[in-house]
Amino acid sequence: MRKQSTYSENIIYPATDISELREDIFERVKKLASSRVANHPWNNMSNLELLKSAGLYLREPQTGKEGITLAGILIFGTDILIQSAVPYYKTDAILRFVDLDRYDDRDYIDTNLIDSYDRLMNFVGKHLRDKFYLEGDIRTNIRDKIFREVVSNTLIHREYLDPYPAKLIIERDRVLSENGNIARGSGEIDPKSFSPYSKNPSIAKFFREIGWVDELGSGVRNINKYNKIYSGEEAQFIEGDIFK
Repeated sequence: MRKQSTYSENIIYPATDISELREDIFERVKKLASSRVANHPWNNMSNLELLKSAGLYLREPQTGKEGITLAGILIFGTDILIQSAVPYYKTDAILRFVDLDRYDDRDYIDTNLIDSYDRLMNFVGKHLRDKFYLEGDIRTNIRDKIFREVVSNTLIHREYLDPYPAKLIIERDRVLSENGNIARGSGEIDPKSFSPYSKNPSIAKFFREIGWVDELGSGVRNINKYNKIYSGEEAQFIEGDIFK
């Protein structure tokens, strides 16, 4: 994977037909994009035009092969299509408060990235207390501020060809997120001096269009800022073949 000349999210699946993608997800992302930018161009595009505009339908100039990419399948595909493309793909949300050997609650998520985001945020909302904070004169939900970034990072920056399952584990004294990764370094990241590097730029750009992430690198800064307010602790970011 380290020697790939392109990102794995750009792998083309020429036998995948656009009819295998979910129409309801297309409708939803158009609404999300429009809520961020009035008269967003996606509103007037067909599904195929939207895929091409977002870089989720590509043509290889060397071979002429064209089709929907792995990123397009992960965002818009049915569960059956996603499992046929990446059969080991899943995100495991786990609560361990009482039963520390197994779990008290679990959501095994193997669906598209849009629904995965919702289910992970719902799991966090179910098990972690709300905490509001006045930022200037605006009341801010800092739990959601933190985990909007954590969940987005887990979905956007993982290496989808790595069979290591992504996890979000809520324990008594910490929350741990981890996922497979093509590391660009090793060890703990210093939020003040790190250089952000997009692992899946097409997926990251798509999430920016629908307003679920900001500019590259903002996630680390926001998590660090709001986590100090929420828990009084420093957040840790550890780069390696498993990003934690």
